[in-house]
Amino acid sequence: MSPSTTVTVEVPATSANLGPGFDSLGVALDWTGRYLVTASDDSVPPPSGPIEQMTASAALALYQHAGIETPAGLQVEYQADIPVGRGLGVSASARAAGLIAANALIGGDHSLEDLVPLAIRLEGHGDNIIPAMFGGLRVVVEDDDGVKHVAIDPPDDLRLALLIPQFSMPTEESRKRLPERLTRNQAVHNVGRAAMLIAALTQGRYELLGTATEDVMHQPARSTLFPAMYPLFQAARDAGAHGVYLSGGGSTIAAFAGAADGDEVAGAMREVAAAHGLEVETRVCRMSTGGASIVESE
Repeated sequence: MSPSTTVTVEVPATSANLGPGFDSLGVALDWTGRYLVTASDDSVPPPSGPIEQMTASAALALYQHAGIETPAGLQVEYQADIPVGRGLGVSASARAAGLIAANALIGGDHSLEDLVPLAIRLEGHGDNIIPAMFGGLRVVVEDDDGVKHVAIDPPDDLRLALLIPQFSMPTEESRKRLPERLTRNQAVHNVGRAAMLIAALTQGRYELLGTATEDVMHQPARSTLFPAMYPLFQAARDAGAHGVYLSGGGSTIAAFAGAADGDEVAGAMREVAAAHGLEVETRVCRMSTGGASIVESE
């Protein structure tokens, strides 16, 4: 290994669940972060920030998985404005970056698909990390043979209007509030809507997205941490959003809007957020077919 080798990986933010698709649906956004991962023969202090630590830990996990001696020093520089703990997949992004950077540093012997089992082991579930790695809208399921995922090209005439509150909703904390059991009617509710969501997006039946994004499995429980959530949903719908949901574990709210309507939907949510005393940012994103990529190495 040379004295110092740097790989720069670009990874998209993601939005998961899309309402009813708990732990099984996720989409990449055209909002990316960059991770500069440097392996060195010289010992250096480990990264101090949580995102940098996750990136480094994922990189080291691949070294260990491949049976290759870990570098004496591993540094990570995170360059992005994607907020942490807001349901935009930053932890998945960091871990994907670490795995992909480490793979390049050790010679690139692993394909993205080869990295999936380790990615899932690190992240815990695939609805964020699979679209972060591969891009697009992904359906992700696990069975006894591992993880299977299918890509769906996201429509280019839809946008996701994002309302991003200043407060975080750490995934581990919000998941503790989820019900351990569902009734049969609740299960049928979510299964049907998840299926309708995919059909609506692939067939351009956007008038169905209001129904298709409804959820009874995780959003009601998470609303106890975010009382303004349902009023914000209604504000988005009133402004013309086709459907609206809590992105990942929150606190970001994502609304499907037409290409010309994203700013209006975002503005309507911002007004209601202000009425509830919330400090927020808004952003309108495309759904991206691009996943993680190496943009530079030296």
